[in-house]
Amino acid sequence: MERSQGVTIGLVIIVAIAGAGWLYPLVASPDPGGEDVEVTRVFVGVEDRITEAALYLPAEKPAVPGIVFGAGSGSEPALYSGYGDALARNGFAVLVPGPTYELEPERPIPWMIVRDDEEIWDRGTENYLHWIEYLQAHPRVDATRLVIGGHSGGANGAYRAAYERPDVDGLVAIAGRFPPERTDPLRTNILLATGSDDTLVPPSDVVAVSKELTSREVSPGEFVGSFEDGTALEIFVAAGETHLSESRSPPLIQKTTEFALRSVGTDPSAAISTPTRPVDTVLSQFIAGHIFVIGLTALVLRELSGQSTAAWRAYLGTFLPVVGFAIVVTPTISRHVYHLWPSPSQLPKYAVIGGVVVLVGWVLHRILAALPGLDSRVATIASDCGFLALAVLSALLVSTQFVTFQLVTTVVLSAVFLGLLVPFSVLFAVFEIERVSRWVCLGCFLLVFYPELVPPYL
Repeated sequence: MERSQGVTIGLVIIVAIAGAGWLYPLVASPDPGGEDVEVTRVFVGVEDRITEAALYLPAEKPAVPGIVFGAGSGSEPALYSGYGDALARNGFAVLVPGPTYELEPERPIPWMIVRDDEEIWDRGTENYLHWIEYLQAHPRVDATRLVIGGHSGGANGAYRAAYERPDVDGLVAIAGRFPPERTDPLRTNILLATGSDDTLVPPSDVVAVSKELTSREVSPGEFVGSFEDGTALEIFVAAGETHLSESRSPPLIQKTTEFALRSVGTDPSAAISTPTRPVDTVLSQFIAGHIFVIGLTALVLRELSGQSTAAWRAYLGTFLPVVGFAIVVTPTISRHVYHLWPSPSQLPKYAVIGGVVVLVGWVLHRILAALPGLDSRVATIASDCGFLALAVLSALLVSTQFVTFQLVTTVVLSAVFLGLLVPFSVLFAVFEIERVSRWVCLGCFLLVFYPELVPPYL
């Protein structure tokens, strides 16, 4: 067997195995939702701040009860898709708010807004009350039936919002350890939950919270009170769950759904299905899919390398990786961990960042075109990485003029994203794709996916 044929067969095997690794979880355990649930990415803007959120609606059902379920501090709403899917399938309109960013156009942009604890709690409570008003104003929501809750930082905000909104029918707080210092008891149906292996908020902390909120110390697994008069109180501990895994825990999702239904006067069905995919499974599936796209790109470029139609090579080299990455990331990372799919409502942000990427690419291309000795593969990879880094840094600099955000977190996410693009740059260098075609491909990656790593513009 010729060496060339051996390499081709090896690539085919890699593509087949990686493709199966990406496709099998989709077939074995399809995503919940589908036609029964409408999912929309929304932005709740008010005064000097804006919140990223996901809105789940049961299809074709009017006047449904609502639930605001706050994500953990700094977490993306996509991480809580299991809660949104299960609650929506059981008749709730669900708003899952995530990070909130401050808009300060007339002030210098700091790396991070640092406030004293009291102001942080106050602003967090204000944010939560805005989220409640947003959901209640939706035409599909019955504003008289409302449950609030959240996980970790989202639960801490829900405690405070519940005191400000005594009309809510129930509170679901998962791993929230900082209730407000109030002497008056919280009067609504309350579910307090955590994981047995949660070292940040162990069951003993949840027991203490129950006493602070209601003056009643309830043991794990105990239920007291009644849903009819709004005095139900329950502590639930999910066996084997950690603070991170609580965001996708089937037992916690099921308990949350059952408690929310009972709080609004609805008997839950005998069996509430809570299909959800663990984060480690999602990441493994994405990695397999990414290897599949890299291998397929290499295979296609290799097969076309001996042909004289350079235009076809450039065309496939430009669009195949972008399309393949979109297909792989949509049902994995974007669906369950971090939203990466374009948001039509944020077109100004895409226009600004797109203009920055094009300008940086044009200027850098003109500079490199005037320099000799850049034909080696190492120089090609270095120039591609330079283009990506300069484009991203410039986009971040421009974006800080629109919204204040934590640059450290965004820089880390940007570095991870750029690392995913390096293999394609290596392939382009190996198969000697011209610079314009390479940068069109890499620029398309940035234009389609990178704006979602930058906070929204109002």
